[in-house]
Amino acid sequence: MRRHLAALLCICVSGVPMIGCGDASDEPVERSFLIVVDSSLHEPLRASFEQYAETMQLAYFDVYVEPWVSGTVDDLKSLLFDYVDRYGIEGALLIGEGLPAAWYEQESFNEKIETFPTDLYLQDRDAIWVDQNGDLVFDYHSDLHADIYTSRLIGTATQLQDYFARVEHYRRVGPLTDVSAFIFIDDDWFRKDTSDECGLGELYSIVEIVQDKADSTLANYLAKLTGEGAEFVYQWVHAAPGWLQFDHLNDDGELVRIKLFASHVSDFGFKVSFLNMSNCYSARFTEEEQSLASAFTVDTEYGLAAIGSTKSGAQTDPRLFHAGLAQGLRWGEAYKMWFNVKGNENYLWHLGVVLMGDPLLRVTGDLFPAGPSHDAMRNLLEDPEPPMPCCIVDVDPGTFEEYRTRHPEFFDDGLLRFAEGYLD
Repeated sequence: MRRHLAALLCICVSGVPMIGCGDASDEPVERSFLIVVDSSLHEPLRASFEQYAETMQLAYFDVYVEPWVSGTVDDLKSLLFDYVDRYGIEGALLIGEGLPAAWYEQESFNEKIETFPTDLYLQDRDAIWVDQNGDLVFDYHSDLHADIYTSRLIGTATQLQDYFARVEHYRRVGPLTDVSAFIFIDDDWFRKDTSDECGLGELYSIVEIVQDKADSTLANYLAKLTGEGAEFVYQWVHAAPGWLQFDHLNDDGELVRIKLFASHVSDFGFKVSFLNMSNCYSARFTEEEQSLASAFTVDTEYGLAAIGSTKSGAQTDPRLFHAGLAQGLRWGEAYKMWFNVKGNENYLWHLGVVLMGDPLLRVTGDLFPAGPSHDAMRNLLEDPEPPMPCCIVDVDPGTFEEYRTRHPEFFDDGLLRFAEGYLD
């Protein structure tokens, strides 16, 4: 298999243990992490990578940086697991629009075929993925188990330089905004059980919940996130890749629908660092225009990391993910634990779930490192919340054909080919 990759740049610096915001003192030695960066961004971000590697060495991580010139998603997957074999990396941050993605198609909630990018292809080394009709879109996979975690980071060189400066500030100095959590539930899910604060009470002493139909308005959403803000936001709102849709009944009882576009995230300067986005399509990083998850991560002075979906769906229940964060797991570690325990039980909801931002971040909150008890963790496994109704609105996301036209460098005829013999 051919690979179009530049030479390895390994940044390893010596240091001493540091206890800082987002880092604990009990890290094992000899941990490794990989950054794969679009070659056009490599030089502008070199100083950022050097600082990042220096800081992460204090948490006992060796950071490797690989400039990416071009190649297929199979090339990228081979690169990741080559680093697993050579250096034992636990995960990777994939930076830039110039990195390929695998696409999958399946029947969606409304019995229509949905086609979407999935990064689980990059995370499971041994799973079988099949493209039955040879259109370069997978339509079958075996049972999945994430061996590594991956996260995406997309933006201009200036946005990404600013992003790494924020990450450094968070680790070295402390929180970027009010240390609290905010749960916002729009009208269609107003009956959602939030009595246990969806697990965020294990991280924050203050968790504000808005879910009454009279209160879950765009005005109240804006007032919170442009006012005092909240370090962690968990939200259920109808969405498309580039906008949120808030539903509200006006004084005459008429349904009013207002859209908040990704561009508004920067305009309003939302004060939120971490997001769990139960917003369909919100993390669809393959769009020509910026996705919501990307905007929240790189387009404000506060964004650090997000979890969302490239398709209709989201985490059906975030409690195990939040519990992992409360136990001190990093963003990527908590995702990997959640997927391997609960996420892989419902591919219809979860096959499009992806991460945005630095997956080595910890959410320290103001209760860290107390975390949930072992009994509470066991209850999360034994008594899961049933899935909520799917978020379905009139969405027209970018197609695989458009993606292929924009990125011919991602494809090599015959590389993703029809695999016979796996299906009965």
